[in-house]
Amino acid sequence: MKSFKEIKIKELILHNFGLKILAIIIAIVSWIVIVNVDNPSQRKTISGITVNMINGDALTSKGYIYQIESGASISIVVKAPQTIVDELRSTDFYAYADLSERTPDADRAQIYVRCTKEGMENTVDIVSLRTEYVQLAIDNKIDKEVPLELNITGSPADGYVIGDYSISPTTIKVTGAESTVSRISTAKLNYSVSSMTATINDSVVPVFYDENGVEISSDKLELSRNSASIQIEILPTKVVDINYALSGEVAEGYHIADEKANMKNVKLAASKDVLDKITSIDIPAGIIDIDNADDDRHFDIALKTYLPNGCKIASSESNLKVDVTIEKISERTIQVPMSQVTISGTESDYRYQLVADNGSGYLNVIVNGSESDIGTLTADDLGARIDMSGKGEGSYTVRVNLNQSDDYSISGSYYVKVIVTDMTLPDNPTQPEETTGAETEADTAE
Repeated sequence: MKSFKEIKIKELILHNFGLKILAIIIAIVSWIVIVNVDNPSQRKTISGITVNMINGDALTSKGYIYQIESGASISIVVKAPQTIVDELRSTDFYAYADLSERTPDADRAQIYVRCTKEGMENTVDIVSLRTEYVQLAIDNKIDKEVPLELNITGSPADGYVIGDYSISPTTIKVTGAESTVSRISTAKLNYSVSSMTATINDSVVPVFYDENGVEISSDKLELSRNSASIQIEILPTKVVDINYALSGEVAEGYHIADEKANMKNVKLAASKDVLDKITSIDIPAGIIDIDNADDDRHFDIALKTYLPNGCKIASSESNLKVDVTIEKISERTIQVPMSQVTISGTESDYRYQLVADNGSGYLNVIVNGSESDIGTLTADDLGARIDMSGKGEGSYTVRVNLNQSDDYSISGSYYVKVIVTDMTLPDNPTQPEETTGAETEADTAE
């Protein structure tokens, strides 16, 4: 038998049971109404949620590399009671995309989002995602050793030049997408030396270029190092003379028609203590040897051979080039009319009559030299002249003075007979006694 107590409890529960259920329903509805009136549900757009890529190693383990083209950050629309919505931030949500099944041909990954705010996981509804997929660029992952080049721009201060330079290391390892890495042709270390006066030691970040000189961004590349070390010498300069001489004699019957050098001085670069000891560059005797030469000779002399260690040529030309033109000596006879012999030292009362020593009206002057030099010589060029200063009436044999030149030589000496008549005296049939050639030479010796 049931106890009295059990019967009472049962009656208490079942008495007006329908009314009691109705009361509970009314209470729940009333609570919902009250809550919705005081704290209604609201929608809110939350932006700037970072999408985490999970299982990316599944791609890299297959030799792939990926880049996110779109979907790295997303916006979502959420719904929750107003008091909760107002407090929600992008950091209260976790978004991710699973890359485990992605390939170059399947390059989109679904984005999933959940609320991570404590106690709100089941209260906040994610209504929609503005971006539902992450778009990937999946490529083969490759390595490449790229040569490093030092690209020096600008000019040092006046009186200084760039000396030797070095870089370390000389290559850099680049890892990344094949479509990018395969385009890289070189990596340049760009450095300006404008107005510099001292040697440079520095670290420089490489810049990558394709074969056409177009820069390639390194933002998505993995580099074996971030920079390379450079050293650039900045040296003072000094201009010094170059001294040289021809050695030997050309072959018999030949002569030096011309001699030209491409420079008379040269600019040197070195440390100040080295430059202070250099006053000139002296080419030793015998280096420019023309002994017994019967044709043109050309000499190309490396000036650095005669410089001390640590000194370099800073001029555009670093070699002394000497060209020696050697020609066969030619002979030519030039006729000089007596009328073209100039007489100086004359007296107005005297008459002077010139007669060539060969009895003709010409002097036959023999000149020697290269055909190019003597081929165009004329009687006027020789400038034949005599000096009759202090000579009175009589007959004289006088040496003719001729112009001398480095371009030709004159063989022998030349004389004319000069008859001097005193025009103030009455005619005298007796001719004055002719002086000897020896006496005339003594009188006119220069």
